[in-house]
Amino acid sequence: MAKKRDAVPDKAPKPQQPAPTSVGSRVVTRHSSDSELAADQWPKAAGIIVDDFGDTAGHDNSYGRDWAITRRWAIALDDGPLVFRNDNEIEAED
Repeated sequence: MAKKRDAVPDKAPKPQQPAPTSVGSRVVTRHSSDSELAADQWPKAAGIIVDDFGDTAGHDNSYGRDWAITRRWAIALDDGPLVFRNDNEIEAED
């Protein structure tokens, strides 16, 4: 009678799930202090999320103005500036 071989466990590394965005997460966003450079031309800059304004962020134009609209995340960039961004303006740092 043939012996049944023991199953060999799969030792392949499992893909890591991306960490949820939260205070302390490292992220990348576009940033430039050059006022003449179009926003879609800004280079990417890395930093760390230092605050989450969550539901208090005015993601729409509910204030009746198009300036100084609050954003969800406060991000301290590695080169010094503190910037504010929404979810669609950041990505996880590789």
